[in-house]
Amino acid sequence: MRTAILAAMLTAGAGAAQAASPFDGHWVDDLKSQIAADHADVYLVKDGAYRCDSCEPPRAYPADGHPRPVPGDASVISESVRVAGPRAIVTRIVETDMVRETTMTVAPDDKTATYVALDRWPGVKAPLRTEYLARRVAPTPPGSHPVSGSWLGVRYVEVPEAYRSIDLKDTEAAFSRSNFRYGRYTAAYGGPPAPLLGVKQTGLTITVTKPDARTRVETVLSHGKPVNERTYRISADGLSLETAVRDPGSGEVFRITSHRK
Repeated sequence: MRTAILAAMLTAGAGAAQAASPFDGHWVDDLKSQIAADHADVYLVKDGAYRCDSCEPPRAYPADGHPRPVPGDASVISESVRVAGPRAIVTRIVETDMVRETTMTVAPDDKTATYVALDRWPGVKAPLRTEYLARRVAPTPPGSHPVSGSWLGVRYVEVPEAYRSIDLKDTEAAFSRSNFRYGRYTAAYGGPPAPLLGVKQTGLTITVTKPDARTRVETVLSHGKPVNERTYRISADGLSLETAVRDPGSGEVFRITSHRK
């Protein structure tokens, strides 16, 4: 009898030791929960030229639709902007692993603007569509195109599920994350930076810390320099996951809640 009881206790103990972490699973962002960053986008389109003062790094070139390199942005091969009408511009960005064409259209009342991005990926037949809404927080400079001025994000209206879903795996020793847009990695806690796989941009590595039982902090580094930070926090009931994405350069933070699917 004692042998049977001991065996049962050992089996229960092994099961507890192997219990899944509350972070484990496939998580999908709920667009209704998003809290936009407070960092405004600042553009100027005037006299045939385009300028983005809020971009990282800032850029300025003719708005003639011709592709140009963007010095200081390792993820971009070329970028172009063309005026597509009295209230719209089209930005085309060729990145290392996909091509994005974004149409920014200012509403007739001049108070809001809609951004529609079409992303084309190798091996994906149809473009992935994202729609974003912003509101004007600074007037159009005299004599410039209506897209000019400062724009503050309101919300994402549409985002492909492939972009807003992640797979997480957490153990005592390491944390793993996989996402269609941002690649995959497994990083050891307290270990050296781990390579980010599944993206063509080189020089990206990841470090992860766990401040407490319900929090994990992921830092993306480009050639050793922090370029992005994501804090994942599990709710007390373990049913939802809040992600806070912070840009170390601007300090802006975007928050959204995900649910396990």
